[in-house]
Amino acid sequence: MSGDLVGWRVPGGTSRVEPYENLLLHDAVRAPRAAAPHPIWAFLAPQRGMGLSLAALFEAFGTPLDAGPVLGSFGARSHAPLRLGVDHTVTGGVTSVVRRASRVLGPFDEVTLVLELRGAGPVVTATYAFLLPRPGDRPAGPAPTRRREGIGGAAGEPVTVRAEEMKLLALLLRDPNPIHLDADAAAALGFGRACVNQGPANLAYALTHLVRSRPAERLVAFEARFHATVLAGDVVRPVLAPDGGFALLGADDRPAVSGHAELAAASGGPDPEGATWDVSRARSP
Repeated sequence: MSGDLVGWRVPGGTSRVEPYENLLLHDAVRAPRAAAPHPIWAFLAPQRGMGLSLAALFEAFGTPLDAGPVLGSFGARSHAPLRLGVDHTVTGGVTSVVRRASRVLGPFDEVTLVLELRGAGPVVTATYAFLLPRPGDRPAGPAPTRRREGIGGAAGEPVTVRAEEMKLLALLLRDPNPIHLDADAAAALGFGRACVNQGPANLAYALTHLVRSRPAERLVAFEARFHATVLAGDVVRPVLAPDGGFALLGADDRPAVSGHAELAAASGGPDPEGATWDVSRARSP
């Protein structure tokens, strides 16, 4: 079935982010409230309009939620401002499937899904790589070795992860995965008796620090890889390097998330509608 997924298309549909949802998202990812969309909407908004739920998406991939699909990486490129309270269209599909193996997951498929969010023209291109366990399938080559070096640079305030915020984010993500809501479900999959924080929330902590640290620049694109789970009660710390590299570090200073942001000088004055995920405009007063 793996090879058959290449070329598969989502049904597509519309995505609309209301201003009140944007404020709630800032709360859920511990960011100072701002009228402008938080950069992590680049993850959420395309996913909302793909025309099927996350549970249905993974069913289509042959991996139900209780089988433990995980997010391996995510990248986004901004083409135009994301407007709040406005319908956008979403199209896209699977561009690649690679069979790999790891000590933790065993055989798995790395499935890349690319979604395009459009208004009058392109707004965001979002690229998701999901890791889908394939127990009992044919042997596979090892996953490529990726170095997880620490990132030197400006550190942000530590964040203590809270289960209550996971529930709010689950509503905004429309994500029914029980590991974010039920400690018993997390324990059944080997995570211990604590809810697992959503990958986009971990990425959002790092992006919030980037937003507040680089007020004179705008965010053009970013890409991130997810290395480790973060649980309710964990204390994490975002860091930002001068070259745009960023990470979210755990208590052992190993990254749970690492990535790189492409930045450009901000131009023009503030958008009166607060309608962009540009870092200079998503900053708290």
